[in-house]
Amino acid sequence: MENKKKSKQEIILIPGSKPEIIETSIAAFNKPLANLLEHIGLPTENILSPIEERRKVIFALESTIEILPMEERLKSTYLSKFTVAVSVGLFDGALNFLWDETVLALRRLATNFDLQYFLVVAKTVNNKYKNINSADELEAIGDHDLLEISRRIGLVNDINYKRLEHVNYLRNHASAAHPNENYVTGIEMLGLLENCLKYAIIAKPDHSVIQIKQLFSNIRNNEIPKEDFPIIGSDLCKQPQERIDDFVLSIFGVYTDTTTTSPIRKNIDRLTPHVWTAITEDTKYIIGSKFGLFRKNGDVERKDLVQKFLETVDALQYKDEDSLAAELLEKLQTLKTVHFEWYNFYNEHAHAKSINKSIPTNGIPEAVRKLFVKVISICYIGNGKGNRGGVDTDAVKYYVKFVEAFTVSEIKDFLHLFKDPEFVTDFNYSTPDNRLRDLAKFFKTKTKDVHINRVLDLIMDFPKGSLQNMSSDTRYKERIKFVD
Repeated sequence: MENKKKSKQEIILIPGSKPEIIETSIAAFNKPLANLLEHIGLPTENILSPIEERRKVIFALESTIEILPMEERLKSTYLSKFTVAVSVGLFDGALNFLWDETVLALRRLATNFDLQYFLVVAKTVNNKYKNINSADELEAIGDHDLLEISRRIGLVNDINYKRLEHVNYLRNHASAAHPNENYVTGIEMLGLLENCLKYAIIAKPDHSVIQIKQLFSNIRNNEIPKEDFPIIGSDLCKQPQERIDDFVLSIFGVYTDTTTTSPIRKNIDRLTPHVWTAITEDTKYIIGSKFGLFRKNGDVERKDLVQKFLETVDALQYKDEDSLAAELLEKLQTLKTVHFEWYNFYNEHAHAKSINKSIPTNGIPEAVRKLFVKVISICYIGNGKGNRGGVDTDAVKYYVKFVEAFTVSEIKDFLHLFKDPEFVTDFNYSTPDNRLRDLAKFFKTKTKDVHINRVLDLIMDFPKGSLQNMSSDTRYKERIKFVD
């Protein structure tokens, strides 16, 4: 009888046992934990995830991690911590362990791919990363920016970017502070684990990304025959638009680096005429804006290099004699980074105020207009997080001022943003969804353009919680064609 009694009290968590045995085992150590918290005067409500949800994870965990080779699994201490945290009911702790490893995996992926290219693109996302020179310094790049840079390079595709950004969102906000809106179930935990494993921890770059890596490496390390550049340029122009723009911005950054050698600049001089027409007008203006910034800072050598770069592609008309565009560009990049960081709704105000002071009296410079529309719209709409709805209420007065000054050109830019994965990140949450529809309604009062209003109508009428998917809707694709 004594042996039978002991066996009933035995804690078994290995899958293969009956579900009720697993649940009984979880409950067996659940009560002592609650007793401990009560004994020392700590709260117990909404701390541990339900026993049933933990059972779901424990039963399916082994099959979920089968995609990870055994030799890798034996070294995966984060998975051990994840499993323990899930078993005791600390799903938010498990998410921390999982996300931290995902970030490390993305940094490894960037380092093994082409660290210099990654860092050059990082600087185009936010100039504050300009002084990062080694893999050890990658931790200075925010989690969202790390994901965004990885997406733009092609280490992570658009769909997987959304999957990983969702993990980041839940890691920051799935806690007892918001139990109704952001509660994570056991099945969802398994999905998050699978996404991180597949699309970051064991991910490999696709072939088209490897081609970019090889080209960037060859430009830096080999003298490429002149007759090869038309073919290289033609092939490069087949890449996605964003990747072409980032690549040209990257080689422009190399070109204007005072430590770059003459053979590398010769390669760039020979390549750029074959790709200049393929980049967007915004990218051309961004390059031209650097002339005024370098001149203001007394950086004569780099200013002259911008001049030569633009002369090579016969594009001096993009040269900006004023430094305001470049200054505003950097401030917008910083505001965007702050917005996607934790506690954005307390930290945006100072940056919004600074942007307000930097706007020229004659309006937003062409070089930064689309980025201005994107960043201000994102911040005005908010992300739905926290008790402020994900909006810095102290900064709202500036966002309202900026949005109310939008002309038809800015409204057109806004409508095209639905194709941007970063722009639509939070649109499946109720607060951003409502604010977005209100914004579309306001824009309708500013224009009589039939084609613009047809897209605005679609935004207002689109199914709730689905605006992040509008760019794939055939109605949007058809209507946006007439908004240039």
